[in-house]
Amino acid sequence: MNKMLTAVLLPTLLCVPTWGAVDAFKVTTDKTVDASSLETLVQDVFRLSGAKTNDEKGIAIYNYLHAAIFHRSYPNEKAPQSVGPLKVLNVYGWGLCGGQHTVLKALFETAGWQVRYRGWQGHTTIETQYDGKWHYYDVFLKCYYWNKDKSSVAGQDDINADASIVMDGPKDDRVPKDSYLCCGDEAKGVVSGCKGSKPQGISKHEDGWASVTGRDKGSSPLLTLSSGGAVKLEWKNEPKMMVADPQDSGNHTCGNKDFRNNPVLGPILEHYGPRMYANGTFSYAPDFSKAADVADIELTKAKATGGKLVAEGQGTAIFKANLPYPYAAAKLDAAFDGGDGKLFVSVDAGKTWQPAQAGDISTLVRQKYDVWIKAEFPGSLAKLALQATIEHNRGAQPYLLNGKNTITVSAKDNKLPADSVLTVTYAYQEATAPAKRNQYNGAGITYGETKVVKKEVTQLPFTFDIDAGGNTPPKMLYIERALSGK
Repeated sequence: MNKMLTAVLLPTLLCVPTWGAVDAFKVTTDKTVDASSLETLVQDVFRLSGAKTNDEKGIAIYNYLHAAIFHRSYPNEKAPQSVGPLKVLNVYGWGLCGGQHTVLKALFETAGWQVRYRGWQGHTTIETQYDGKWHYYDVFLKCYYWNKDKSSVAGQDDINADASIVMDGPKDDRVPKDSYLCCGDEAKGVVSGCKGSKPQGISKHEDGWASVTGRDKGSSPLLTLSSGGAVKLEWKNEPKMMVADPQDSGNHTCGNKDFRNNPVLGPILEHYGPRMYANGTFSYAPDFSKAADVADIELTKAKATGGKLVAEGQGTAIFKANLPYPYAAAKLDAAFDGGDGKLFVSVDAGKTWQPAQAGDISTLVRQKYDVWIKAEFPGSLAKLALQATIEHNRGAQPYLLNGKNTITVSAKDNKLPADSVLTVTYAYQEATAPAKRNQYNGAGITYGETKVVKKEVTQLPFTFDIDAGGNTPPKMLYIERALSGK
């Protein structure tokens, strides 16, 4: 995981070095899945589903992934960046068959099972092995099948030996109840796909497919936040702010077929229309008069005094705005006193620097995660502020459900930085739906006034409750994590 900043000695403010960032700043709830690691994800899926047998656990993982990601193209990033399972889940939330099944593969492997790819004509599938048998789950086509005696989930060789496992599956109640082939694929295509497939060898954990690697490389979904910063993850999206393709609508290519008839997913997803990317904001504006805000700035021949960064010769200040979410757009503001200052941007941990101007720096930072800003000044730097639009997958966030939600705030080593104020904010609208309805498409739902619950974190871990009213899950607006100096 990337460290944001190195603590510096500030003679005019402090007598000892301090650390102003919160590392691995995480918010979870008792009703949602913690997607910050493959291990926590699988543990929570099993806990929330109550799964006991391996078939139940396999179905629970399948159901989670059906809820968390949707159909679109493969997510791509330019080297040396790459897209692994946790990035698919936390950042993008979409992919094609081989990518989605690489995420499923990673979850099955984390559960302790072996996995193999099994290619069809124009489609990539996987099978997982437990209880001495191979089992076929297809989170892209939206299907799995119990064997005829309902003793276990069938494998593709089982289907090849008896096509009625598939063809009679709905009639015999041996398929997913609420999501079976919900995006329009046909059972006969499943039969022909299995028949033409050949299994590959047992996959290694690092094995991936197309643009999706088997494990995440050089990235983490955990947030390190410097004092003076705030990350707000919203449930809406901004036009042309999809980092992979700003001209693309970003919609699920199958509309809302995957949840409109689903009594489990529908109430959670229907408030927002067809699934698509989501945006949020990142703001970073350290107050140079506050020790905590300055503690994470790398200073060379400069010190903080009088609310400014004052040069001792030719001063340099480096601000590291690293995020687990990619930048879609950004604006930079700076104010220099006593001489011309210069600004530079690095997206490779300071190996190379590109000259920048105050204003729009979107072309320099789009689809990047580790953004460093360098200011050089002969006099003083009075202000530096970064305001960015970022992208994330709202389907993997710790949303609220109606009823009591217990929220937990934690961090690495559960240590709060000195002289800082840490806050977590939830904003939502309670929702009331008609008592009887056949589809979950937002029709007939009424929403209450916006409720904002803001908590100052006084110790870690920190817990608090939110009781969300209504008879259906509330409409989420945003979750914000913020850190500021006292």
